Amino acid sequence: MSKANSKEDNGKNMRVSVKKDVKIKDLSAIEGRFLFVRVGDDKNPATQEQIDNVKSSLLELFEKNNVNCLTFVTHHAVDVTIF
Repeated sequence: MSKANSKEDNGKNMRVSVKKDVKIKDLSAIEGRFLFVRVGDDKNPATQEQIDNVKSSLLELFEKNNVNCLTFVTHHAVDVTIF
């Protein structure tokens, strides 16, 4: 797993940005969680086809491993803030 330098923990939230393929040995770690996936970056924005491919790959992975996880996949420019 290749991680970018963005990782913070304030006791409630933890953010990890991942640039390359994610290999999770234990998918139970994301069971019942909300997974927010941004595809692409400023230099290489994602196409709709790339976003759709990530969505379908995650769905296949979760179904194959019986993982229940709410997942939102979008382009890189979306940022979510929860107050």
